[in-house]
Amino acid sequence: MTEILFIRHGETNCNKKSLYYGYLNPGLNETGIQQLKNTKKKLKNLNEKIDIVFSSDLRRCRESLELLEIDKNIKQNFSKELRELNFGNIEGKTYKEIEKNFPHYIEEMKNNWRYFKSEGGESLNDLQQRVSKKLNKIKTQNQNKKILIVAHAGVIQSLISYYLFNNLDGYWQFKLDNGSITKMTIMDDGFVYFNYINK
Repeated sequence: MTEILFIRHGETNCNKKSLYYGYLNPGLNETGIQQLKNTKKKLKNLNEKIDIVFSSDLRRCRESLELLEIDKNIKQNFSKELRELNFGNIEGKTYKEIEKNFPHYIEEMKNNWRYFKSEGGESLNDLQQRVSKKLNKIKTQNQNKKILIVAHAGVIQSLISYYLFNNLDGYWQFKLDNGSITKMTIMDDGFVYFNYINK
């Protein structure tokens, strides 16, 4: 069987300010650094022997991975395909700012949230297709290994929903805290289950 541990990056000031941000590239704030130090302890207590690491190439994930202090002999792979949703021209904006500057987006954001995309951005459906394709490749190439993936809430939520519902229906039904660990197991016959979510 193949096991995958997903870790959400630590908090940034963009998280703190409740901004819509995906491709923006802030580092962790003090809270985020502390969260990942705690995650490092949790990971040690779980006694998971990691074989290979994949991470979003954005700074908040790179810094989170550094704080986990994974054995340097374990190969680390950084990927654009594991980035958060691209919010296009609403990157770095609060919901109130979007209401004010892009009022035409609001109804679609609510009623067509799976396929809504701002100018220059991508939809949640695009995100799910991108990350599920990448994960299928990762698990095919690393069968019977324990894989660590450091990524973003949107990435992990869309993958949970993909494997449990085969669509985006479950996307909003999972809360993922910064620094949390989610574990997924793929059996030899392809059956997938989650050991835990948001630990």
